[in-house]
Amino acid sequence: MSFGWRIDLQVTTPTLATKATDTHAERWSDHAPVTVAYDVDN
Repeated sequence: MSFGWRIDLQVTTPTLATKATDTHAERWSDHAPVTVAYDVDN
């Protein structure tokens, strides 16, 4: 039985992580999907 949040995650390389421009986590029931926007053109 689980009583905590299940926080989704994104795994990235250090180089791609520097291109992250926005992050967002939204709680849906016991899940918290994570959205990350990347600027891969620069």
